[in-house]
Amino acid sequence: MEESLYGIITKVTYYSEETHFGVVKVKLDYQDHRIAKYKAKLFTNILTVTGNFARQPLVDEQYDFIGEFVTNQYGIQFKASSCVVRNDNTLEGVITFLSSDLFPGVGKVTATKIFQALGEDCLSKIEEDQSVLNGIEGISSKQKQTIYDNLVDFQKNKQTLVGLLDLGITMRTATKIMKFLGNDALEKVRTNPYLLMDMVEGFGFRRADKIALAVGFAPDSPIRLQALFLFLIRQICFSTGDTYVDKDYLYQKAAEELNQEVLSTDHFHHNLEALINDRRIVIDEANNIFDLSLYNAEILLAQQVHLFLNNPNQATYSDQEIDKALEKIAIINKIEYGDKQKAAIIMALKEPLSIITGGPGTGKSTIIKGLIECILQLYPSESILEKIALLAPTGRAAKRLRELTGYPAMTIHKFLGYEGHGFYRFGPLAKVDAKIVIVDEVSMVDLGLAARLFGALEDDTKVVLVGDVDQLPSVGPGDVLNDLITCKEISTVRLTKIHRQAEDSSIVALAHQINSGMVPESILERQADRNFLNMQDSDIIPNILKTVEQALNRGMDLIRDIQVLVPMYKGEVGINAINNRMQERFNPSTGQELKHMNRVFRVNDKVIQLVNRSEKKVMNGDIGYVLALDYSNGEYQGLTVMFDFGSVDYSREELEDLTHAFAISIHKSQGSEFDCAIVPFSFRYYVMLKRKLVYTAITRAKKYLIMMGSIEAFIRGISGVEAKRKTKLAKRITENLQLRVPLEQLELSEMDEITPYDFMK
Repeated sequence: MEESLYGIITKVTYYSEETHFGVVKVKLDYQDHRIAKYKAKLFTNILTVTGNFARQPLVDEQYDFIGEFVTNQYGIQFKASSCVVRNDNTLEGVITFLSSDLFPGVGKVTATKIFQALGEDCLSKIEEDQSVLNGIEGISSKQKQTIYDNLVDFQKNKQTLVGLLDLGITMRTATKIMKFLGNDALEKVRTNPYLLMDMVEGFGFRRADKIALAVGFAPDSPIRLQALFLFLIRQICFSTGDTYVDKDYLYQKAAEELNQEVLSTDHFHHNLEALINDRRIVIDEANNIFDLSLYNAEILLAQQVHLFLNNPNQATYSDQEIDKALEKIAIINKIEYGDKQKAAIIMALKEPLSIITGGPGTGKSTIIKGLIECILQLYPSESILEKIALLAPTGRAAKRLRELTGYPAMTIHKFLGYEGHGFYRFGPLAKVDAKIVIVDEVSMVDLGLAARLFGALEDDTKVVLVGDVDQLPSVGPGDVLNDLITCKEISTVRLTKIHRQAEDSSIVALAHQINSGMVPESILERQADRNFLNMQDSDIIPNILKTVEQALNRGMDLIRDIQVLVPMYKGEVGINAINNRMQERFNPSTGQELKHMNRVFRVNDKVIQLVNRSEKKVMNGDIGYVLALDYSNGEYQGLTVMFDFGSVDYSREELEDLTHAFAISIHKSQGSEFDCAIVPFSFRYYVMLKRKLVYTAITRAKKYLIMMGSIEAFIRGISGVEAKRKTKLAKRITENLQLRVPLEQLELSEMDEITPYDFMK
């Protein structure tokens, strides 16, 4: 039964800035007959109250609460669904309010000046007449306008904001929701909380479902079940890399999430039909369920492959012309191309679509450089270089490609004109003006991005795909490079010979042995460029610190040259634990630091970008270091990160985009090389110990590879083979694309902004 009471806060036991959840001690006034009725139940006038507060509650503030009494191991408490301050006009209240996220750029110092100048009614005075701020020294015109505009907006939206907070939504998320949905945000959220899954980054089904059930949604509500099915389809595809889900398996997972009583087979099939009719999913003849976006991506990519391979207008060259160009560039570059390298260049020049794959040291970059220079010889025109697009999936991979070939390179996202929020300037209905497209590190490219890229190219564009098919496949759904090779419709050269410059590298030799499932007898013997230190888990982090210190003493740079590569984030030897210890050792606190959630940022911290932000020109996987902290108005407002391409500013609200990068995941390291790579092995990574993961980690090392931990875990990793991802791309290509979908019907935007991080919260 819901109760109403009020009281004065005597102690703030706990409060979270992130969730706005608080635990407070409240003094009740038994002189008030409305409160006196609780005296017999409580025996004392001090009551513990839990709930979500619009801001940090303060001692001596009076609050009205709505909720219910609960009894737990702490005794009788009041669980409040609504917490509203009666008087927000104290000095502490004004300071807390004006220095909150609602007033960016206004800190505690400015708030104090306002209270001292205008008194306890300062907020209402400003709202009635903003000119009262003009007589206060030390406040900029921008701050004045921010205070007035946001105060007016806050009063308008206060009821909505409090309502969202009472649903358990954080202040930061609530303000985002109000920005998207406007003044009737609360009504819309109550009508369909599952809207938040598509609207707010990281807001998954379980958080939306908690709200839905709280506001009265029935357990078998169609809206609820359909939201769950979509969530599970996407979650499964992102966790496995598959592009579809078996119908029976989806039912099993949905039944586990709910229970058999709630999810009858009739409810299951009925709501799947509704999702099909709403064009959210597709079910094929084998009862495989696709998210519509992934289904369309496979169709579009297969169709475009078909168009490339069968276009009669593709430019081609005679054998004599190609031989002449190859001879000339070999002399200029003082290089002797191997037979397979020559074959790869000739194939790429003659075929409309071709694939070049091979492991480390097999000369892929040499081929790309030779291919470009052959094209320049065959087209002796200054403008031809402008028609060649040299692409890579990440900024670091593009930079490395630029350094290795000497020619301009860019990310696929930049080439496609990515502008954020799933919007690209180029696509199936707006083609890019490029005649030759060369894509490196194609193993990293997921189905959605590959479809975007191929769909944006004219049918007569010559496309050359380069990558190591034995590396980890993309983080997102699909197995594009492997599928394109497997279909056997596309001319492919597989490079196997290790060339002269890599012959002396024991790292390259080890990589090829691992790829063959072999463990060299010399694995525990120290080599000139690699070593394996066999040890217990408890010794891994101390030895990582020791190894990094030795590398630093040899003149290596912690940001640029040294990288710890780990499969998992959590656990005693996970990425988070290693980052904490490395920060503590190599960038200890000087008293100046910005705290955000459970992390601390300091100047010189090594950090990595987690999502694409084209408006800031920073992309997922970019690594940099904290250049400066933004300290103003008495507190830290944000920070600046220096990347290879320049500096990027982050407000406090944008720090979710960053994490520390002294240690990073092996997936995040793809496309990069590091002078010194440190790779720990532990059975704590058991679920991740697979051959491609080990192979990918080892091939990131350019000069030195230091492995440490359990040799048994290392051997287990080499023997573990990843399950083949479930995709239909190869089949769609080989079946000559019997199913054709008009370009205007292909919707690829639905999952562009979804990442694996959306399923981690």
